[in-house]
Amino acid sequence: MKRILVIGSANVDMVMGLPRLPRKGETVTDGVFLQTFGGKGANQAVAARRSGAEVSFLSCLGNDEHGNAIERALSADGIDMSWTVRTSDCATGSALVMYDKDGANYLAVAPGSNYKLEPEEVVRCIYGIADLAMLVLQYEISEASLHEAFRVANLVEVPLLFNYAPARSFKNGVVPGKNCGIVVNESEAAALSGVQVVDTDSAFQSGRSLRSLGYKFAIVTLGELGACLVSDGAESYVPAIPVTAVDSTAAGDTFCGALAASLVEGNSLLDSCRFATAAASLCVQRVGAQPSIPHKIDIDTALALRPELKFEASRARQAFSTVLSAPPQDHSVGKDVKHP
Repeated sequence: MKRILVIGSANVDMVMGLPRLPRKGETVTDGVFLQTFGGKGANQAVAARRSGAEVSFLSCLGNDEHGNAIERALSADGIDMSWTVRTSDCATGSALVMYDKDGANYLAVAPGSNYKLEPEEVVRCIYGIADLAMLVLQYEISEASLHEAFRVANLVEVPLLFNYAPARSFKNGVVPGKNCGIVVNESEAAALSGVQVVDTDSAFQSGRSLRSLGYKFAIVTLGELGACLVSDGAESYVPAIPVTAVDSTAAGDTFCGALAASLVEGNSLLDSCRFATAAASLCVQRVGAQPSIPHKIDIDTALALRPELKFEASRARQAFSTVLSAPPQDHSVGKDVKHP
């Protein structure tokens, strides 16, 4: 089987479940604490691996116990960690996550060693994997390393999946290349395309705008409503499996990793999007980042048991309006609240 290379971040996560999310200056007690592992890169590597792909992961970890623990955990999942880089300049990346009884969350990240991954390490790794089938990127590494990954992927013509998360500005922009697809949520779509996503129509409009930037395909995820796919003149709406969300942390990462694994397996883009949407729907039913990421057998079972949802765009718009009219919450720290 050909290999997926994920280049990105790895963090130790401090997770707390609360009856509700605190307002500014407020203390909310009676929480439940969990320490686990996360980081968008590591999460996507785990999701791709559990979805059946062979996966190598490139990240920079600190020379500390958290870095050691992350490497052990990812290796135990069957991920190739032979390209791991270490630094003594700073600590391994860390994240603070709070979520409430409805699955909404706040996230704050201290990148630490993640920003110490140098462009030359990116080049060495991409050229060093002979059976490389796809490169997966996010934006929790330095801009210089991200640019270098795009550049080399274009040179060697390896398919690239870019998750524009978190939404940060590009000083010099990036050149997607003919084999690059992009995945964004509502806020990330707005930041990159300039189109505010408020319903499926605007999601498709945003996807078209992203395609005009040179991306081979664009997927805009809509939380519990599913995802909108734009590619080569085709536009498809993929509904999510209805579930009760417990914690939405890593749901977007699960979508990306599962999507990459399905594409490398040889499935169509639309079927891969369905597979990824089902994986993300399963993810939100458990607490924590990597502990919540499902395995392929569970995703396949969920798809097999799922009734064919005839979820027309008009109904999606109505449901989306219901979500937007819910009581407001302050999600200024991170807008992963409604990832699929």
